[in-house]
Amino acid sequence: MAILRDIEDFAPANGDWRKLDGLLEELWAAGVREGQLPTLFQIFERYPDDDGTGVLWSIVHGVESLPLNYEPALRASIARHSSLMGRIMLERLEKSRAV
Repeated sequence: MAILRDIEDFAPANGDWRKLDGLLEELWAAGVREGQLPTLFQIFERYPDDDGTGVLWSIVHGVESLPLNYEPALRASIARHSSLMGRIMLERLEKSRAV
């Protein structure tokens, strides 16, 4: 899928994350399947201490809204390379279970 390749190749230009925001909108509109989750989480791995000026929150909210079991892919991502957004997602997931 071309959108996934574009997401894999994305790098912010001069701190501008808007291109990724547009790519994510395209992906959500096309529909996300479980096998595509690692591509999204790899963005967290590539930018482990960044929130992409808020754009990476689109991944958090988008994935959390999916009717998919994203926990295994998230845990695998964190095991490969811990990231701020990955840890936030895992904490949110664990808190939702405690309720």
